[in-house]
Amino acid sequence: MPRRGGGLARPGGMIEPMAAPAEQSGAPSETPAGINRYIMRQRIFALGQDFDIHNAAGQPVFKIEGKVRVIKESLKFRDMQGNLLYKLDEKVLRIRKSFDILKADGQVAARVHKALFDPLHERFTIEIPGGENMTTVGKIIWAQYDILRNQQQVAKISKQFSWVGRDEYVVDVLLGENDCLLLAVTVVIDMMVSKGK
Repeated sequence: MPRRGGGLARPGGMIEPMAAPAEQSGAPSETPAGINRYIMRQRIFALGQDFDIHNAAGQPVFKIEGKVRVIKESLKFRDMQGNLLYKLDEKVLRIRKSFDILKADGQVAARVHKALFDPLHERFTIEIPGGENMTTVGKIIWAQYDILRNQQQVAKISKQFSWVGRDEYVVDVLLGENDCLLLAVTVVIDMMVSKGK
């Protein structure tokens, strides 16, 4: 029996857009089966401060340490026990067409490339050394896009607008994926799009 919103997507059978946590009713939205949902603030890199990424229940699950210096910005992704999972340390003086996400030992976990730009769409490729590469499909500028591997969706990113607070990203990740790495990819794409404006 098919499972709504869960499992690996077939071509043409993508995860449907997810709604943000319900605020009007006062009840949290229900995360579909087979999905891990995360809530993340917009324009992360510009803040230059530490903050947490929360799950759908509002619990902090990952921490990002952000430092912006004169010539560099440094981001470190940690679990809530303080263990370093991934890091990003790049120059900010020029617009870059690619960024490396590093493992704690300095090995490259993913390389994010800007592959295509037109007035409505940007496309990125995510190179995974020793693994299968991924790509984005959708409207990156408006933060409404999917991350695909072999034409199958592994994550959906949806910007949620707020009239009373900071806009947020809802990041839905299929179970069994590397959640923190996909969140790091989302952060890097946000940085690259922001600098390209």
